[in-house]
Amino acid sequence: MDYTLQLVEEKVKRHQVTALHLTCGLAFLGGGAVIFAYNSVITQWGLALLLFGLALMSLTIFKNKVVTAPKSNTIIRVLELLVSAALCIYSATQRWNFPIGIYGILGAGIAYAMFWERSAGGKQFILINEDGIKLPIDSRKRFIQWPEVDKVIFRFGTLSVNCADNRMFQWNMHNPDFDMAVFESWCDQQVEANKSKRLVDDW
Repeated sequence: MDYTLQLVEEKVKRHQVTALHLTCGLAFLGGGAVIFAYNSVITQWGLALLLFGLALMSLTIFKNKVVTAPKSNTIIRVLELLVSAALCIYSATQRWNFPIGIYGILGAGIAYAMFWERSAGGKQFILINEDGIKLPIDSRKRFIQWPEVDKVIFRFGTLSVNCADNRMFQWNMHNPDFDMAVFESWCDQQVEANKSKRLVDDW
């Protein structure tokens, strides 16, 4: 028997997307301000970077829903990555070690965010079958075997998994399309059938 339950929360949360956009905006704003004030060779580029950082922060704060929408978010991420890469490369040619570190790390973070956000698929699921309980991808523990489980409860939109060692996991779930009484009874059967397999502490 396989049971699939969908979490209310999405894998990529809006505040996470927002935080990185604000970080990029602040980094570009600060870098542009320093270049504009102290570098007479590329002063105009410094001003352009400053304005880009300011625009990015303003859009993220005042038009958050637009910025974090999948399509526009991808476009902005590409722009952020290109600007970070350009700044990192230029800093390397000038041997500016501190900006190399800042924009190199920022670029790597943006690249990872692009991969994470595109591979997320939005929805998260918990799969429960005779092998055990497969948890969402962002959980510290990805799989719980039945010998570890003491009780599985679904009440008021919350799935609770109580473990034999007093650990407890909880998630807010969408209402499933199967009978919850039957589901809980089946889980109880799995718990009872696997109690003999639990590790016994003889100390």
